[in-house]
Amino acid sequence: MSVARARFDFFIRPVDWLSGLANTLAALCLFGIFLLVGAEIVMRNVFLASLDFSWDVSAYLMGAAFMLSAASALKNGSHVRVTALREVLPARAALGLDAAACLVGLVIAVMLTWALGQSAWLSFLRGSTSSSVVRIPLVWPQSVLALGAGLLSLQMLAQLLRVTRGEDLPTGEGIE
Repeated sequence: MSVARARFDFFIRPVDWLSGLANTLAALCLFGIFLLVGAEIVMRNVFLASLDFSWDVSAYLMGAAFMLSAASALKNGSHVRVTALREVLPARAALGLDAAACLVGLVIAVMLTWALGQSAWLSFLRGSTSSSVVRIPLVWPQSVLALGAGLLSLQMLAQLLRVTRGEDLPTGEGIE
């Protein structure tokens, strides 16, 4: 591995590992939704009853899956990315454009992390719960959203560091 390629690995590698772990947790959230929906179908059709918590928990799991998978999607080039301008620019200018896009994305991701973190913190301080029958403390699902946004921020910084060492960012197949 070249020195330029190894630069920032102390940061990028752990962030990539955390992104992969969060992506696995996101997949488990989707599996949890599958189980809840399946259980709800069985309960309604066989026992003529309903699971009071299934809708709320499924919604929280979907939000968690979305936010926990965002960092891994960014790392792997799965987000929608318009490359038309980048393709007509010289290589150095294209890297500059990537760096600017990563910087803007980082600012947005940090603001999202802050807002979701504040929301979770306020829910904790106020003891806010869901308005459904189950009364789930909102600090828990909101904290997971903030965690996912924080990982997205870290991955956005990792992408910026990749660009500064001259790497092209990945573009997923069929995404453009």
